[in-house]
Order: sequence, then structure tokens, then C-alpha cells
Amino acid sequence: MAIRFFNPGWIILGAVLAALCAAAALALRRRERRRAKIRAANTERFRALPAYRRKRLESIAVRAVLTAALAAGLICSLLLAARPYEREPVKEEITRKDVFLCVDISSSGCAGLDGFVEGLRDQVPALDGDQIGIYLFNTSGMQYVPVTEDYAFVAQKMDDLAAYFRAAEEFRRDYADRYDRVQQIPPGKRARYEELNAVLSAFDRGTTAGYEIKGTSAIGEGLASCLFSFPELHTEERPRIILFVTDNLPEYIGDPLVTLEEVADMCAYDRVTVYGVYPAVPEGEETSSAKAQMKAAVESTGGAFFELGNAAEAEQIFPEILNRARTASKTVTAVRDTDVPEVWTAILLAALVLCAAAAVYPLARAGRRAFAAVPLRRKLASAAVLLLAAACAAMIAVRPLRLDADAEIRTTNLDVCFAVDTTISMWAEDYDGEQPRMAGVKEDIAEIMEALPGSSFSLIRFDNGAQTLAPYISNTAALEDCVGQIGIPAYSTAEGSSLNTAHDAVGAMLRASEQKSGTRKSILFLMSDGEITDGSELIRFSDLESGVDDGAVLGYGTAAGGRMNYPGKGYLQDTGTGAEARSAIDESSLKTVAGDLGINYVSRQQKGSYALSQLLARIRRLSRDTALQDGDRTGWQETYYYWAGMLALILMGCLYRLLRRGSLL
Repeated sequence: MAIRFFNPGWIILGAVLAALCAAAALALRRRERRRAKIRAANTERFRALPAYRRKRLESIAVRAVLTAALAAGLICSLLLAARPYEREPVKEEITRKDVFLCVDISSSGCAGLDGFVEGLRDQVPALDGDQIGIYLFNTSGMQYVPVTEDYAFVAQKMDDLAAYFRAAEEFRRDYADRYDRVQQIPPGKRARYEELNAVLSAFDRGTTAGYEIKGTSAIGEGLASCLFSFPELHTEERPRIILFVTDNLPEYIGDPLVTLEEVADMCAYDRVTVYGVYPAVPEGEETSSAKAQMKAAVESTGGAFFELGNAAEAEQIFPEILNRARTASKTVTAVRDTDVPEVWTAILLAALVLCAAAAVYPLARAGRRAFAAVPLRRKLASAAVLLLAAACAAMIAVRPLRLDADAEIRTTNLDVCFAVDTTISMWAEDYDGEQPRMAGVKEDIAEIMEALPGSSFSLIRFDNGAQTLAPYISNTAALEDCVGQIGIPAYSTAEGSSLNTAHDAVGAMLRASEQKSGTRKSILFLMSDGEITDGSELIRFSDLESGVDDGAVLGYGTAAGGRMNYPGKGYLQDTGTGAEARSAIDESSLKTVAGDLGINYVSRQQKGSYALSQLLARIRRLSRDTALQDGDRTGWQETYYYWAGMLALILMGCLYRLLRRGSLL
């Protein structure tokens, strides 16, 4: 591997300076010799003495060794000052894939999908580092799970989706096909009817926006929405797959925005491969046409078409899809520059040791009297030069690092969890004047994400209950979408505020971080106004402290409180007094939770906060220290070449003295 230099100009400059020093030293030495030369007669017999000849040869040998060692040390120090490195090609096969399970959850095609989803859940670990997400659609689309490597979270969501399909099938079989009106349902079956409705409505709220009656599948729009849910779709090239599950029987409210064929062309253009899975629905002329259309569309993207009714289940489909994606992956070549000062450092140290030995040898041979005869000034100067050279050599050997303030520090070893209070009081208007508290929450999340690039982020919302909106994902765009979707909860179902509902969800997310491989740090930001209005008592969070490495409880609101403007209702009123209701921050509860978790409490009443910026700086330092302990030098720069430059100047001075005086001492 060829050696290159980051700063080759230092070699040329150093060589020129060294040559000038040597020329000046030799010229001055010749001139001084001519001036101070004393001629003596009959010295031939003295020079012929064996002792004289031995001493002279010894002096020449020592001076030659000293000169050679000094020259070698100077050359090595100049090479090190130029910062040698090796450039090696790094070949990497792109095998990481992004997979979206895109499912039509309209009632017409739900039969048998519960078993398919359960089988697919068992196949998820085969992704082995790839990312998978879930997109659901009916009249409208909903990103149910953003693409993530958190397979445990995906498996949990697939279990919930399979339960939805079982509930949909039971609802159709036992209620929708038997009764025209709710009043016809026997009293003994009403409770189960309500249970099924609750399961179905949790999904239908996000997939039937604007049209609550089921059976209005927007096939093209659903696939298109899923396509554009891929992160970095147009900025990062890697294999992307959509596992498209639908019966392709659309019932439009109006003209479709985009047809299935048009979306297939869009997928092919963006190099997204679509694999179609047709559910087990009764055969008919309409389904035959739908199959043919769907088969042609998915195959135009390079994908394949499968029928669940044709003995094609998840156990056969998913491995085939992954194998096809592997053959479509490609090898990319990048270059990596690595500092390689080791060889030159070893030669330099050996040369310096030899140089010091050759310099001290004449005095050691001459004895204590000769050493005592050397003037004190020369002794001190020589000692200072020797110590300075030794210090520079030691710094070169140790290779200390410095933090580059301009370097981009990617905190890739952090798992950052946002737990956001989404009760109605979080829309009270007392943040930074008269802005809603939730506006401050969203601004702070954006600031934290910007300050901790490369981290994995998760998002939990809690009010009456807790919901994980996103597991740990590195795709900040997907998390920003989840944050943007946080809205004020329904007034009719609001049951009051409590920090207690966040406890279990936060604990589950902290445990998910602990289960990850490698040295990772769990960072928690719990964001709330601290109000407890549901009559409960604050529970202790101290059992979660061991899972939190840093973070903060961020408190929103003021002691004076703020009004709450509810859409469609105006400013809410106190039911007891009739006056405008005001929500005030409860800092005592927030500080108690912060103390239990062993993290800071930070008041967030307005934009900008020195305490928050200092906290983020501390978290970045934690990330850097952890990375450095793991051998990752991201953001840290070498400094050995600075010390090598200083040593080169010292050795040039030594060379000048040696050539002019014949000795370093």
C-alpha cells in the first residue's frame, strides 16, 4: 500500500531548511578554522602513534554515527510532520434493505390475513439488520410503524395487526352479515360487539379519514403514500421493497388521484420493487380482472405476484423476496484514509536513542574531569535541548488527540427517548408569551435532534394512556413526521392529567435500549407540565433510574397558568365557576420525577435556554467519551505531526551545532 502525505510541502520546506543549516554551519566552520589555525612542525611521528590513530578513528566513527542518527531522526520527524497516511479502498456490498409491509385493511380483503401477518412476524428476524415498517390504508393511509430495526417493536405491532384482522373477520361474520341495525343485536352479544368496535376503531380512525364507512379502498393512493414514506428516497441509494397486500378492489369516493399502474411506474422510477400478495377472497370475474391488473403492475417494478389461496404463505414468500433483493444488491467502493506514523515513529525513537548515546559517549570515555571542564552554560543548554527533544518524542509516541471543534460529531451511540405529555393542558397558551406549550415541546425536540445527530430516537405520547409512536429509529425525517402528527386529544374522552401513565411505556423503551448490542447510552427527555388532575397520586420512577444514563425532565408552563383554546369550543371554562380555565405548571411533581430518575429538571418557559444547551453539550461529551473508550475516534484529531514539526526544528539546530562545532555538547 503506497504511503501518502497530507502535508507533503513540509518535507520540501524542511529539507530546504536543513540544507541551508548544514551549508551555513560548514561555511562558518571552514572560516573559523582558517582564522584560528596554528601550524606545528614535525607532527608526523605523533600522528603515527597507535594511540593517536585509535583515538582519531574512534572520533570519526562516533561523529559519523552521530551525524547519521541525527540525519535519520530529522528525516523521520519531517516525514511525520507531513502526516503520512494510507488510502485503502473499502468495498461494501449494499445489503441493508428498507422493507414496507403495505396492507389494505378494508373489509373486503381481510380474510386469512391474520395468519399471514403472524407468519410474517416470525420471518422478521431474517432481515438481520435491515429495516422494516408497516403502512396501512383504506380510504386514507397511515404509517403504522416507520422503518426501524427494532424487531421486537415490529413483532408487537404485527400481533396487534393480526388481532385486528381476526376482529374484522369476527365482526363481519357474527354482526355485519347478520344484522342491519345495532338495535337488532341481542343483548347478550352487545358487549362483544363493543369490544370488537373498539379494536377496529383504533385502526379505522387513521385509515378512513373523511369517510367513516368501510370498503372504500384507495389502492393507488395507498401504495403511493407508502412509497413516499421511505426515508431518503431520493438522496440515498439502497434496496427498497414494498410487500403490497390488497385485493385490488377499489371503491372510490371520487376520481382517484393516481392509479395503480401510475404508482407502479413511480416505484420503478425510484427503484422500489413491489411484491404483490393477493388475499384469499372468493373467485369471480371482478377478482380475476383485479388479479391480472395487480400482477402486471407489480411485475413492472421487477417484483413478483403471490396468491395466499394458492398455498403461498409468509413462510414461502418472505425468504424468496429477501433472496431476490440480495441478488439485486450492489457493491460500492469507498476510500478510507488512515494515519500510519508507527514505522517512522519507531525509526525516529531508535535514531534519537542512538544520537543521545553517541553524544554522551566521548564524555563518558573522557571521564569525570572532562565533564567537569564543560562550562555550566553549555551543560544547561544541552540538558534543555535534550529534555525538549525527549518531550516531543514522547508526545509523538503517545499520539494524543484533540477534539476538533469544527468536526461533525455524530452521536451514533445514543438512544434518545422523548416522552411527551399530550393532555389538553399542554395546549395552554403560556409558553414564550402566549404560544401553546406543545409548540415549545416540538421546538425543543427539533433542537435536541439537531444537537445529537446520528442518534436513534423514539417517541412516546401519554395522556389517558401511553402510546409508542416510534421505536428507536435513526431516520429523523420519520420522527419529525410523528411529532408533527401529535394533536390535541378528543375533549369527550379526556380523563385528566397524570405523569403515572408514562411510567410503563418509558420503562419498556429503556429496556429496549439495554437489549441492543454494543456500548450505548440511554437518554430520556420527559416533557410535561406536571399537572395531576385525575385524582391519582404520583408514583415513584426510581425503579427506572438504572436504565437512564442522562437526560432531563423538561417542564412547560408558568405558575400564573395559561388559557386553553380547544378547536371548535374556544377557550375552555371551569365547570365550577364558569370562568376561563387556566392550567398552571406543577414543578414539584416534575422535580420529584427528575430526582427519581437521577437526571436534571429544566424549566422551559420560553425559547432558548442556557441550561438546555449545557445539558446537550454534556450529553455530547458523554457520547464522545463512550466512543473513545470503544476505540472510535470520531471527532478527535491526531496531534503527533505538530510535535514532529517542533522536533524537526530542534534537530536542525542540533545538526547546525554538530557540523559547526563537531559536538552536540
